[in-house]
Amino acid sequence: MRFLRQLHKWLGLIVGLQVLLWAVSGVIFAWLDHHEVSGEHSVREVEPQVFTVQKALAEPASWLGELNWSEILEIRLASVLERWVWRVETTQGVVLRDATSGDVIQLTETSIRNLAQQHYAGAAQLASVTFHSNPTIETRDSGATWEARFDDDRGTTFYFSADDGRLIQKRNNSWRLFDVFWMLHTMDYRGRDNFNNPLVITIGFAALWLSLSGFLLLFRSFRKQEFAFVTAWRRR
Repeated sequence: MRFLRQLHKWLGLIVGLQVLLWAVSGVIFAWLDHHEVSGEHSVREVEPQVFTVQKALAEPASWLGELNWSEILEIRLASVLERWVWRVETTQGVVLRDATSGDVIQLTETSIRNLAQQHYAGAAQLASVTFHSNPTIETRDSGATWEARFDDDRGTTFYFSADDGRLIQKRNNSWRLFDVFWMLHTMDYRGRDNFNNPLVITIGFAALWLSLSGFLLLFRSFRKQEFAFVTAWRRR
């Protein structure tokens, strides 16, 4: 029982620290403005472009032979920076093709700068544009992206898909603070979004063991007190 008490005490300290982190992170979540965290105030709504036929379109049939039919998921007409393109989604990713020539389009840094300025609702200057071939902690599992960072007080950063130029993430300093406490809350110190990671499961079982062992120790404590009371009463 002495070993059980020692184990209960030190394990309770560890679990208690995590419970404290859960409580603090919960307060931070409630305190932060979720509209600010989501970055919705930094994004300008882009009016959809109206399609007008100026040149003959390159029908998909003219270049479909370059693709494996079994890999094609969707083909649709879309607009990127007032330029009409065929957006071809396959099992391998997304490819853009010029709507009139059928040529494959690669988004460049200049394209991303124009997209960032088109979506940005603030007055700050675009500070930098960076290409990320692999996912980052701010984009999670979004694949290859272009990062457009603005020089404003919020630290506004847009992430565009390297495949088709879609705005996929909006980040700022409020979100970064939120994300740190989200990491502490989920105990996922790598991906930050996995609630089923081994640490959470371990703490959960530890808390269960603490409850059971605490009940046993409490029961034993009452038994000892009852025994001491009965012994003292009989001596009278």
